[in-house]
Amino acid sequence: MLTPHPLPPARHDHAQPVPEIVVDGPLAGRTARITLRPTVLDADDGSPVPGVSVRASLHFRIPLCFEAVVRNTAPGQWETEWVRCRQDSSLSSVRAVEPLVAPAVITIVEQQEDRLQPLLVFAREREAGHALAVVQKCRQEVAEASRRLRAAEADFARHGVPPQRAHEVLDALTRKRDTLWGWLRH
Repeated sequence: MLTPHPLPPARHDHAQPVPEIVVDGPLAGRTARITLRPTVLDADDGSPVPGVSVRASLHFRIPLCFEAVVRNTAPGQWETEWVRCRQDSSLSSVRAVEPLVAPAVITIVEQQEDRLQPLLVFAREREAGHALAVVQKCRQEVAEASRRLRAAEADFARHGVPPQRAHEVLDALTRKRDTLWGWLRH
């Protein structure tokens, strides 16, 4: 039986981290604290797909903390990409519990899918915001490069030398520089 913990409000302030869902659920015959954090993963073709980063903490002889990533492969279908433990994988407790983590995590994600959907939207919006920041930065860099190009072209034009002659001069200067520095162009 899963015990849900409070979910953040329906509207989320993107200045804050993407909300998590925390539930207590069964794992290896124990009650584990499972934290589900929606994320966006890359599919094999590079397209974004919904995913969930999972942290499962429990006490199985010793305190254990497993991490997993679950990918949404189709509507209502989830698969575990990987599972790892923060503790040493040679510990017998880790070896006993680790094979049980993936199926338990999938079950919990499927049970929490309705609660996850709005958070997956937040995660997708967050990734879109980051992508837009990169687009804006690139546009700014292109605009700056265009401005510098126009300034350089204007500087070249003010000298009144035809481009073909300027290329010949540049080639001669390059050969001279290469000779001075010990480089030979062939």
